[in-house]
Amino acid sequence: MFSEERKERIKHKLFNVPHGFDSITAIYDAYRENKDIRLHELARGKSDAAVLDAYPVFIDEDDLIAGHRPLLDTSEETKAKNDESRKQMNILGVVNGVSSAATLHRVIDYEKLLEKGLSGVLYEVKQKLDAISFSDPECAEKKAFYKGCICSLEAAIRFQERYHAQAVKLSEQEQSPERKKELEHMVAALENVPKNPARNFREAIQSVWLMQFMINCIGENSLTGRPDNYLYPFYKNDKDKGIITDDEAFTLIEDLYFRHNDIYGTWPAALMVGGRKRNGESNWNELSYMCIKAIETTGLVNPSVAVCYNEDMPDDLLTLCLEMIEKGYTRPSIFNDDIAIKGLREAGVSEEDSYYYIHSTCVELTPIATSNILVATPYINLNKGLEYIFNNGEKIYGNDFRRNTTSPQDLSELDTFEKFYAAAKDMIDNILKGELEDIQEMVCYRKRYSSLPLVSCFINDCLDMGKEAANDGARYSFIYPCFPGFINLIDSLSAIKKAVYEEKRVTLEDLREAIKGNFDGEDRLRAFLLNKCPKFGNDIEESDEIGKDLFLYINEELKQFGTCIRNGTFHPSYFAWIMHGILGEQGAATPDGRKQAEALSECLGSVQGMDRSGPIALMHSTSKIPQHYGIGGIATNFRFSKKFMHEGFEQIKAFIKEFMRNGNFEAQFNVVDQKTLYDAIEHPEKYRTLMVRVAGFSDYFVNLSPIIQREVISRLEHDGL
Repeated sequence: MFSEERKERIKHKLFNVPHGFDSITAIYDAYRENKDIRLHELARGKSDAAVLDAYPVFIDEDDLIAGHRPLLDTSEETKAKNDESRKQMNILGVVNGVSSAATLHRVIDYEKLLEKGLSGVLYEVKQKLDAISFSDPECAEKKAFYKGCICSLEAAIRFQERYHAQAVKLSEQEQSPERKKELEHMVAALENVPKNPARNFREAIQSVWLMQFMINCIGENSLTGRPDNYLYPFYKNDKDKGIITDDEAFTLIEDLYFRHNDIYGTWPAALMVGGRKRNGESNWNELSYMCIKAIETTGLVNPSVAVCYNEDMPDDLLTLCLEMIEKGYTRPSIFNDDIAIKGLREAGVSEEDSYYYIHSTCVELTPIATSNILVATPYINLNKGLEYIFNNGEKIYGNDFRRNTTSPQDLSELDTFEKFYAAAKDMIDNILKGELEDIQEMVCYRKRYSSLPLVSCFINDCLDMGKEAANDGARYSFIYPCFPGFINLIDSLSAIKKAVYEEKRVTLEDLREAIKGNFDGEDRLRAFLLNKCPKFGNDIEESDEIGKDLFLYINEELKQFGTCIRNGTFHPSYFAWIMHGILGEQGAATPDGRKQAEALSECLGSVQGMDRSGPIALMHSTSKIPQHYGIGGIATNFRFSKKFMHEGFEQIKAFIKEFMRNGNFEAQFNVVDQKTLYDAIEHPEKYRTLMVRVAGFSDYFVNLSPIIQREVISRLEHDGL
């Protein structure tokens, strides 16, 4: 384990010392040198190779694992050169070889990397290149792809060799015996990996991280995935032979966590433990515990650690997870392994692949080593549909959505709730058709013009097909539209049903004027909408039934959309990242009583502060929704008081087990009191590392925009179940 002094030194540098490298000049130089290359797969390989060759090698004095952003070059000369390169690239526009096929949400095949090494994969690519037949109608495209892969793989090997040389140099110069030993371990690892197959735990973790780092250097993310799965054989072998101790292995995991915070910052970089192996057997081992414990000992927001819960999960490990949450680290989030697997299988994922997935940042499911999945593409506020109904087919406030039609709706014709509800569904369909048509075009563009050969070398089935992941090479190419504010829509329809049609408290026309006026002067009406109308998440059958029906309707509507890429199907997601704040600012007030500029609902739970009947009632509501359809990601937030989290610890543990047995997708937690949050707003300098769970991910509270800070504060803090 790192000493406290060393950890504080690392954190100080992460927060206060600028690191980074602007690769634009390397990209521009590569374009100029290779501008006559016709096919983008090879041109992108040349571009990525140029970036890796130009990237400065940097090993910090506290690094145990190599792969660290360099100190930022802030010289005027470098800035001027990069500005000119960027200017020229902007003049050229998106040019051949520059367009990236990055998704920022996937995990490459680390098992393949550890088994074959870069050199083994390079040999495989060269064999496939040599085997191409001139009679193959796709021979030119395949050749360009394989040649791009070769350029990238060879550059990655050169990158490793430069890091090895730097480690040797530092080791020879080092005077401290303790640090010299650390550097010698680094030298030994970098002499072999990731070029060659890993032989031990140190080499395995070094190989995985340096590959992850290189992919980040070229503008993509390959997240850490399931380290307690692919690293465990190396750990077990070393431990049995006395090559490594638990403390040494744990310290390397700590350094892996610190490296995440170096390159990802607060971008949620997923790491998942538990669940199942590819053969379906449950996977819980010593590394699972270490990955949870390191959340506390590193004390930073990354990685975004999650647990795949199944009934084989050891009880003491679940206890450890809750201890992390009780201490305010907001992680791990807890995923329902059975529901995730069921949903992936329903979407067409094979049995073996369905066992091996990742939450690729927040809560979206991405099959590991097989994916070209587009997450939160796009974010859609379906409450806009109500604006269009109330306002003759036009928006009331803020931004607009593409629609299949803008036909005005005569409110006088909507004389029953059934007619209004049908109009709302029609508008949802229109919005989906307008928005997703644009996504279909974007997918087509990516297929034709975008590439990332280094990543595609480790995404199945790219090498077998001779195609980039974005061009039919990846086994799965799902698209996940995301619906922040979905619960506002449920509550708004419930409120309209009661206030307009059942109790006749207000007409549709008067409700329209109240919404357009942001409820100014309508305090009594707003109070009725907020407090007397059914709210989803309180085990109220009429609102829960609307929620279930809308969920299934959206799921069915998405089935009508296809793309030009194989397995390019659409699946819904119900979380928000930070978009519930942005879309809330861009949308009008809503009939559930929410005012304009207030954040939308951020998860599949309840509108903030409306889960008044407690967590058990919330569970009963969400359990009525068939959540396995939501492989695009479903978050459910809970907020407990510190007192109850401590005194009711065993109750909460039992609640989580019941929550999972009831078919819910995911649970995540905040344990922080209001006083602390308000004080953090007033004195942010005192709370630099105060973490909160937002809408599928964790972040430092002081980093959040005011609207999101207010949204987190508005959630009910429960003192019981």
